[in-house]
Amino acid sequence: MNFVVHRTKEIRYSTDIDLLAVRFPYVYEPVGGQPSDWDSKLMDHFDNDAIIGILCEVKTGNYDVSSLFKFEAVKYALTRFGFKPKLGEHANELKNSPMVKFFHNNQKYQIAKILVSNKQNKGEVCYIHFQLADLEKFISNRIKRYKRKKWQDRMSFPSNYLQAMIDQVHRR
Repeated sequence: MNFVVHRTKEIRYSTDIDLLAVRFPYVYEPVGGQPSDWDSKLMDHFDNDAIIGILCEVKTGNYDVSSLFKFEAVKYALTRFGFKPKLGEHANELKNSPMVKFFHNNQKYQIAKILVSNKQNKGEVCYIHFQLADLEKFISNRIKRYKRKKWQDRMSFPSNYLQAMIDQVHRR
């Protein structure tokens, strides 16, 4: 969370990307990590056999679409994934596209830009967009599915918001 994009020759001011995430093809966890637990709206965008990298921005208020996913910050963040040498070169492909796909050493990779916001974006967008309400519904359903286990472990989650969601679901 809050991946820092430091100043460089190309980046005048430090900034951040709200979330960098990696998902491997054969991930599994008994509680919440099974194929039936995955967010189908999200996974519809990806191949199950690919290693996935996600650059995610979350906006809860007003924002300017042109300020999202700045080229230099995306290029900087891509190198952090470490999927292959010179991964930042794929930033050009991501400039006007929500996703880039490539093979390296016989492994499939996909890297996507995702925006989470309350705003309904219209027209041509170069990122995958999710509404905050969709994410809250997904998380709430996951908590319901594992209600007892999530309740028992609620204080182990570092997010106060997530702890409150677990408590709210438990009291219903």
